[in-house]
Amino acid sequence: MCNSYSVDIRFISRAADDGSMRILAASISLFPLPAPQDLSFQREVGDLFVGQWQNTVQAKQTLLRIVEQAISGVIMIEGRELRLVAAQQPFSYSSEMALHNRWFNDLHLKVIGDRYPLQSAITLAALDDALRGSSLPFDGMEDLAGWFGLPSPFLAPEPPTITIRIAPPADLMLIDCELSNNRLALTVHAHPELGTETVALALLAVPGNGLGARRQVAEQIRWSEIHEGRRAGTLEAELEAADQALAILMIGGATVRRQWFLDPAKARNNRLLAVQQFDSELRMIRRSVLEPSTDPTKFELGVAALLFLLGFSPLVQIETDSPDIIVMSPGGRVAIVECTTRIADFNSKLGKLVDRRGALSNTLSLSGHRAEIVAVLACALPRDQIAVSEEDLSRTGVTLVSKENLSNALDRVRNPGDPDQLLASIRNPIVS
Repeated sequence: MCNSYSVDIRFISRAADDGSMRILAASISLFPLPAPQDLSFQREVGDLFVGQWQNTVQAKQTLLRIVEQAISGVIMIEGRELRLVAAQQPFSYSSEMALHNRWFNDLHLKVIGDRYPLQSAITLAALDDALRGSSLPFDGMEDLAGWFGLPSPFLAPEPPTITIRIAPPADLMLIDCELSNNRLALTVHAHPELGTETVALALLAVPGNGLGARRQVAEQIRWSEIHEGRRAGTLEAELEAADQALAILMIGGATVRRQWFLDPAKARNNRLLAVQQFDSELRMIRRSVLEPSTDPTKFELGVAALLFLLGFSPLVQIETDSPDIIVMSPGGRVAIVECTTRIADFNSKLGKLVDRRGALSNTLSLSGHRAEIVAVLACALPRDQIAVSEEDLSRTGVTLVSKENLSNALDRVRNPGDPDQLLASIRNPIVS
């Protein structure tokens, strides 16, 4: 972090019997740039205290203190203390940073408290009605949590948590980056207080020209003067035989972002060429698959389109009492896919998927066809928000595809590989 970072705190808390405020769900995000719009508000609704607090904090030590307090389960909102409850200290913690294949490496930590006591349906209905009648109305707890991007208290399978994210002080501006005709143009925006000598940038061209396709190019970045609170760095690199190129941005020896750039004129996948003709850079497919507010129907269509790009023949079912997508590989392997954008219906989808796989397997077996069916549950949420264990997935024989996996698959559509080998390789419950 640098001095002068912006802070965004979102919280849902409820008064305990002793009058203290107990955190039901909260997040703390630190960014190098101010928020484009100030959405700060706090409301007391019955025994709930909810809100969002946004501000720019000048001193890095103050920022660190906010993070340290959150790690210990405490959030301070204008002098008011909110506390995460856990019987055993220290808290339980989890982090996406343990995943070695992340493409964007922000700092991440989830502080996990104890489960909140079960509430009666009457109590939950009263809380929803109180939020609907508030001076700043929300359509119940689920709408409030969705506005904040937090798991819905009482409904989410995970216990109360504080999720901390710290964005790096420099990043690639993807909208201003392009690979065309063996020339890669990149733009990096950096916090004005970041020493640009700490920035490293590596390039890998594919198929390239052997070892010459791999090089460090940070010294070629041309840095501008500070403008609108940021310093811009631009680079134009000449590459050889570059159908695609991987850029790796690092700060102080730590990876910030890995990003593939594709030359649209050199796509080797003719399916990709056909789709890109009408969906430039796959913008609509990416939006339907990766955006957290994805409409369920569009999510299904996006997953089907992604399967098509990977070389499969997907069918989106019209019948409602069926898997969302039936997939056929060129070699005749069959997979069924259930799609979900929410945590609430996850277990229901999992159960239906297992039942439908069994029914289809029996039908194919009686007809003398290959009865091995691959069952896939595609979820629009990040893996750390999906409260299902690998043991449960392994026991049911279902492959989970999370948001990270979908993003990785979109980056592979240029050279997708053999679809049959992909299905044959699925043996574990997690696709990496």
